[in-house]
Amino acid sequence: MGEFSKLEWRCRRGTKELDLLLLGYLRHHYLDAELYLQQAFRCLLEMQDPELYDLLTGKIRASDTGIADVVAAIRSRYYG
Repeated sequence: MGEFSKLEWRCRRGTKELDLLLLGYLRHHYLDAELYLQQAFRCLLEMQDPELYDLLTGKIRASDTGIADVVAAIRSRYYG
């Protein structure tokens, strides 16, 4: 299984909202993103679902700049 396939698998979180947000970023932005953003996205996938959901819905903010940039990109795509 290649890296992209592994990331697709890790994006499937069990809640439709998270699945759509994470898979959308992976499929439309990840490959073209700078290396630090790709690393930040992989770190984002290590988070537990409640924290990840809170980040993506804007309830909390990321202290890491790379993660904050990825979250902003995801939010701008879906929340305008």
